[in-house]
Amino acid sequence: MVGDAIAYDDILVPTDGSKAAERAVEQAVELAAESGGTVHALYVMNVGDADFMVTPSDIAETKERLQKKGARFLDAATDRAEQAGVECVTATKSGIPEDEILDYAREHGVDLVVMGRRGRSDPDKPLIGSTTKRVLGKTDVPVRVV
Repeated sequence: MVGDAIAYDDILVPTDGSKAAERAVEQAVELAAESGGTVHALYVMNVGDADFMVTPSDIAETKERLQKKGARFLDAATDRAEQAGVECVTATKSGIPEDEILDYAREHGVDLVVMGRRGRSDPDKPLIGSTTKRVLGKTDVPVRVV
């Protein structure tokens, strides 16, 4: 722990590649560097938000596209953490984003969740995006909204 700062052992940062998520990754890495913690970067494939899905082959194609996209976002988070000398664990889940975020936080004993206030799927929301708002309303884990 540095000064009077709170030490976090495990910091979860969900990422969707949005600018807000990129800033959340930056802050999660900074906090982990200050406290000697680990960053957990999580990408949730929300297949329901896909551009189109008509047939099973469309679904498979969409999942493959989302996995590739998520891998890029997680690689970027890992690179940022490595540059700061911070351990980074990555995971990809499929499902309803807020449920997967909350499940991951519980399963891994996360001390803090750092999230962007708006993600890719809700850029026009006025203040806090729907996923972030639902996570805030359903968890006892501290959430830092970036």
